[in-house]
Amino acid sequence: MLQRKINNVLAIMLLSSSAYAGEIKVPQPSVYSGLDINLKAYASFESGFSKQNNLKESEKNISANKNGFAFYNDAALYANISKNHEETKYGAKIVLVPTAKRKGSADYNGSHIFIESAFGRIELGSPIPVAANMMISDGSVPTKYIKKNSSHLKQDTEISPSFLTSDGCFIGDELTADLKSAPYSSEPPRTINYYTPKFALGDSSKLQVGISYTPDTANTGISNVNEKSYGLQKKTVGLNNIDRFEVDRSVKDAITAGILFEQDVTDNIGLKVAVTGEYGTAAGKAKKFINKDDKQPQEYKLADVKSYNIGGELQVSNFTFSSCYGSFGNSLTIPEFHKTGRKSSYYSLGTAYKYNNTTAKVTYFTSDQYKNKVSSIKLNVSHLLAKGLKPYAEISSYTLKGKPEFHNELHTKTTKGTVALVGVKLTL
Repeated sequence: MLQRKINNVLAIMLLSSSAYAGEIKVPQPSVYSGLDINLKAYASFESGFSKQNNLKESEKNISANKNGFAFYNDAALYANISKNHEETKYGAKIVLVPTAKRKGSADYNGSHIFIESAFGRIELGSPIPVAANMMISDGSVPTKYIKKNSSHLKQDTEISPSFLTSDGCFIGDELTADLKSAPYSSEPPRTINYYTPKFALGDSSKLQVGISYTPDTANTGISNVNEKSYGLQKKTVGLNNIDRFEVDRSVKDAITAGILFEQDVTDNIGLKVAVTGEYGTAAGKAKKFINKDDKQPQEYKLADVKSYNIGGELQVSNFTFSSCYGSFGNSLTIPEFHKTGRKSSYYSLGTAYKYNNTTAKVTYFTSDQYKNKVSSIKLNVSHLLAKGLKPYAEISSYTLKGKPEFHNELHTKTTKGTVALVGVKLTL
């Protein structure tokens, strides 16, 4: 019986490579009585062209052997399996990620169990906390094609500046990948999430609240519970006159929460506002090693995680206007290392216009991390060529301006660049 079920699922997975685009409904023989199985998948291919100033010849390659040009592709498949029992719906989301890398969309991240009822939705083991899932934000920079650790920015020091090139959360997000962690896990930590139903406030308004709990960000999906898998949280930095700093950025007892308000003003005007935040206790410490053989490094306690994001989206007929502001405060910093400054923040503005199957969008993003600044403007045009088949083109212009945060005696340096992308995405 079990083998027959497996064979049916495998058959559907093979059929998903066909040209059909849309949600796949698995045929339900009597053995599946009351069981709802939906499969979704996507595949994308992208050509990236990059040009950046103030780079040495040896730094210009964006792939191992190619200067200024690279291919990138991505794919994922997931199954939503659920069953209704009286007034409760329960089931599981099972995700297959061929590239073993975290995806940009929450749809294609993290197998977990869920339970839905009139009282809301509970997700057990999800890697996407409430703050990351409910926030309204718009921005980021195409970092796959950008050199942030160039010799020009290092200024003959051992480290390069830290730049905040994406908006998001510390908990369960790749934000910390910007902080020179290497190597790092592509698996985020596991959480328990709870979302209330969308409560009606009058005839045209809705309100939803969510909260999540992450006991230990070092316990990622690829580690055993008794292992300390630092993932994105650990980095080692060498410095002048000091052998190194080791920083454990893991967080324990993290809480994230969000409030989403939706208002239908008229038939053609809609408003969304979301406020999200997170709090967590810094579990690790920063250690300063005077020399290579230092057996008693000096330890420093990192500041706890405290962050928030406020975002809004206004839809007027075919236009959509969005904006957001986020702050991470002093989260996971120490004055002994972050000498140029300890605060991080960002904001973004975006405008999109949709005409039939074509959408054009302009986004401005800027951030400040430890007094290191990023600004970027991006134009994206996409066209729905057929159901599920969307080619797109994008061009981003960016400026990075800063200095290594340990060296406040240096002058800031600037690097500018442009990234052009041409790609296609197939959603099944």
